[in-house]
Amino acid sequence: MSSSELPPLRRIVTSHDSQGSSNIQTDSQIIFESTPIAPGINIAPIWKVLEGLPTGDNNISDDGAKRQIEGLAPANGANVQITELAPGTITPNHRTSSIDCNFLLAGELVLVMENGSETVLTQVGDSVVMKGGMHLWKNPSPTQWCRWMTVLMSADPVVVDGKALTPMIK
Repeated sequence: MSSSELPPLRRIVTSHDSQGSSNIQTDSQIIFESTPIAPGINIAPIWKVLEGLPTGDNNISDDGAKRQIEGLAPANGANVQITELAPGTITPNHRTSSIDCNFLLAGELVLVMENGSETVLTQVGDSVVMKGGMHLWKNPSPTQWCRWMTVLMSADPVVVDGKALTPMIK
């Protein structure tokens, strides 16, 4: 359950019966969990692909949200999650070896890049495609939570002057 005052969300997963007819496998409220990364950050898994693409997930009944990964991006696959930030909360600086597609769902969110530049997302649906850059996120509101969805797809590390930039959280 989300600890924010944002509205609850549902996650609906489809499947097929033994005759090949599509159906609803699960329909449940999204469960947010606090993270050890920093206080005021909640994350809810939506789906994870851990064995590369294309995935074989259309032919199994496992719940991809329950798969475990180390860090934010799997070594060979994708991670879809929703993140919430409490008012005034700032994430640690971090970089992943992934392409991350971020979509604002509620509130306001500020992207801070390694060079100090700041970009404010204010409209629901505003998006950021992060290509392995060191960055952090902050919620500028003193009173309201913010929420965004991220699709992290594994990618080769960024290489600058022949040196790979390793994933990290500062």
